[in-house]
This record gives sequence, C-alpha cells and structure tokens, in this order.
Amino acid sequence: MNKVILRTALITIAAIAVTALAVFSLWILCSPQTMATACEKTGNYSFAVTCADLRYKRTDNVYDLARCAEDGILSGKDGHVIKYCGALSSHAQFGELCESKDKAFGNDELGKYRQSYKAYICGSLAAAQYRGGDFQSSLTSAKQGGPAAFTKLAIEIAERRDGIAAKSVIGALSEYEQTVQVRNLINLLKNYV
Repeated sequence: MNKVILRTALITIAAIAVTALAVFSLWILCSPQTMATACEKTGNYSFAVTCADLRYKRTDNVYDLARCAEDGILSGKDGHVIKYCGALSSHAQFGELCESKDKAFGNDELGKYRQSYKAYICGSLAAAQYRGGDFQSSLTSAKQGGPAAFTKLAIEIAERRDGIAAKSVIGALSEYEQTVQVRNLINLLKNYV
C-alpha cells in the first residue's frame, strides 16, 4: 500500500515538473520579451539577455538589440557587453536610436548633466574591451561615443595603474574641447603616466 502511494506521489511530482518545464519553455519561445521583462524585474539580467536576444533574432529591430545591450551591461558580464554593445554601436540605425533615447530622457535643466545614450553604450563597450585585453578597440569605441564615453575606460585604466594606456587616452582626450569633464579625466590619468 505504501509503495503505491509513494509511486503515485512521485509520478504526480514528475508530471508537475514536466508540465512546468513545458510551460516555461513555451513562454520563452512564444513571448521572449515578457520573459525578459520578468527576468529584469528579478535582477536576472544574464537570462534577460538570452530572452531579449531571442526577440531580436525574430524582429531584427534596433530597439530589441538595444535591450540586449542594456541587459548585457546590467548583467556585468563582459562577454555580453562586447557582443551586444559592439553590435549595437555598429548598427546602421545606432545614431537614430541614440537621438530617440536621449530625447526620451527630456531636455530639462538636469538633462545636461546626464550622460548621452551613445556615451553610455560606447563607454561600457570600451571598458569591457579594455578588461578583455583589447586596448585599441576600447580606444576606438570610446572615441565613437565622444568624451563622456572615456569615463569608464579612464576608471579602469586608473584602477590598473596602466601608464601606457593612460598616456594614449590622454592623447585622445586632448583632441576634444577641454571641458571640466575632459580636464578631470586627463588629470586623473596623469597620475599614472
């Protein structure tokens, strides 16, 4: 009698597990964007990237690729950042996307203190590339994003006390208008030259 009850209980648990797995799999396949949203709300950005990537592969929409890049940055995994921010920054509609994202943040008085979307993506990409050992690509990515994109790269260089990279970045920053931000980054890096 006990064996029958135990067997029935195990079969029931297995059936529930298989059903839950099937529902979960169908949810991902049918509506990856809602699964990505659920993962973002729980802070599981690594899995959110996977779901957002499924959506992007279906739509080929630059906004879906932007979601992959943003989730990749929030995941803290350089592989995701390099893959998705790299693809986004080289996308034909990247400029239009950046304008749209910046406009969404508004042009109020505080807006001038916000980092542009382009600087956010390119700066994150530059820092990830530098951590991955590809300094030349990181310098190119930072240049693409403008002077604000150098911030994360400069911090990474300062943390590693990399004098050679610091000298190259100082040279690149010298080409820009010498705003307070640019001068601060140069002064930070001069400590390591």
